[in-house]
Amino acid sequence: MRVGIDVSQAVYGTGVSDYTIELVCNLQCVEVVPVGFSLRRQSDLKRLFPQVAVYPIPPTALDWLWNRLHVVNFENFAPGNIDIYHSSDWAQAPDSSKKVTTIHDLSPLLFPRESDPRIVSVHQARLRWVVKECDAVICVSKNSAADFQKLFDYPTSKINVIPEALPSRFLLKPNGYNLEPYLVAIGARQPRKNIPRLISAWQKFRHKFNLPEKLVIIGEPPQPSHLKGVIPKSPEVEFTGYVSDQKLIDLIAGAAAFVYPSLYEGFGLPILIAFHHRVPVACSNTSSIPEVAGPAATYFDPENEESMASGIASAIKNRRQLITTGSKQLTKFSWTKTAQSTLTVYKNILS
Repeated sequence: MRVGIDVSQAVYGTGVSDYTIELVCNLQCVEVVPVGFSLRRQSDLKRLFPQVAVYPIPPTALDWLWNRLHVVNFENFAPGNIDIYHSSDWAQAPDSSKKVTTIHDLSPLLFPRESDPRIVSVHQARLRWVVKECDAVICVSKNSAADFQKLFDYPTSKINVIPEALPSRFLLKPNGYNLEPYLVAIGARQPRKNIPRLISAWQKFRHKFNLPEKLVIIGEPPQPSHLKGVIPKSPEVEFTGYVSDQKLIDLIAGAAAFVYPSLYEGFGLPILIAFHHRVPVACSNTSSIPEVAGPAATYFDPENEESMASGIASAIKNRRQLITTGSKQLTKFSWTKTAQSTLTVYKNILS
């Protein structure tokens, strides 16, 4: 069996990048034919996949070629014949072989106002062809599968739920710990990440629930228009901006608790990072997050500030128990399992 995989997304340092790299590295009993498209990062693709066939075509051109015009088969770029084409999350090419794609996150369609209109348009155009032509769809969580089914008329028999796992780049050991107790969260500018509400909950209830006197948010501050009266900056609230993988691990590993207040996630990889580095987790009770955290976290209503603060306090109080349970929960996710389940999907559509 020869599987052509579009690995173009592997160079961006995202969860989709991690998935692409780990899947290719862990697939066994199959010949993987990696194919990449990039105008400026061809050398990065060749570093990640020495055998990759790389073409100097930018993402915007692929969008028009495949999502809009839907011409030129993927197999024209893959060396030799392929039995299966596994597409990226950016472009869906036509092809005469069997077709599989992975749905990572439907937030551009569920929260279109939070995404660049061009990105929303790309996903809408791509998924139209996914629904028409793909022989199987892989979703990384049951919640994402349910959302996909609600949005598109696609047979449930062709939807496969295959979770992700902890990316290898987050297995680095911490470089030491900050002696000052703090909470840590991973932020982003999208309102669904719910960072302003986390700040507000911490500012209003930290004394009532005896929370740490510092809140560290990895990433950039939210847009001012999303703050709604919340004071984002003070000596006790730190936004780190972009950090390296090592720094991210150092910050998470040294925290009193990791807080994940998001309103919606396709999967929730940061939870697994916290589990691996033995940090208690307090997280939202929404979307796919409970699928990932299982019994190893305390949960809160992400739209209720007091519930959020109480959940964080409970995570700190039950630190030892949650760390033990988190280590067990982490074993449920592995790239070997992901690759094996994906291979089963390949075999099923060829049978």
